[in-house]
Amino acid sequence: MKKHNMEKNNYLKRFGFKIFIALTITILIFSALLTVGCTNKKSVKTDTTSISQAQSSESTQGSTSSNSTTTVTSKQATTTSEEIPPDIQQMIAEANKYYNDGQYAEAVSAYRKIKQAVDTNENISANLKKQIIESYSKNFEDSKTITETARMHFGNAMQLEYEKRIDEAVRELEEALKIYPKYQDAIDKLNTIKSLYKLK
Repeated sequence: MKKHNMEKNNYLKRFGFKIFIALTITILIFSALLTVGCTNKKSVKTDTTSISQAQSSESTQGSTSSNSTTTVTSKQATTTSEEIPPDIQQMIAEANKYYNDGQYAEAVSAYRKIKQAVDTNENISANLKKQIIESYSKNFEDSKTITETARMHFGNAMQLEYEKRIDEAVRELEEALKIYPKYQDAIDKLNTIKSLYKLK
């Protein structure tokens, strides 16, 4: 009986020691996890701080960029305070009227005269000269393209009429007038051919 009690006590001691070891290991693991968690939080906090600093820097740069843009704009405003002479303003208005009315050959001629007047005017700065020319350059280029294309069709029509290919000549003149409805030479030639060859 005494021996049995001793064995029981030894078993309990061993069991208690095992539990103690297990608890110690658990505590160590838990402590390690807590340490890692705190380190990660610090790292996240550091990253957040870095991001905030970066955003602050970007904001400062954006502000600087905005200020420089304002400076450029104000410089441009200073540059463009120079006025276009009234005679050139009138020439531009007349050329634009030709363009808007579909009188493209007249528009081309008028825009060329503006360029000549601008280039020879010594009272206009180089910057303003450039701005004036750029202001009508699209209309000028469009007018040139339209008149050149229409004249090409007109030239084809003349050749075709010479070769007695009248239907084809008529088609070329009609193409010219689709592009440039107020092309007087094409209008007159088409009327002449239709009358001469009794076409509708």
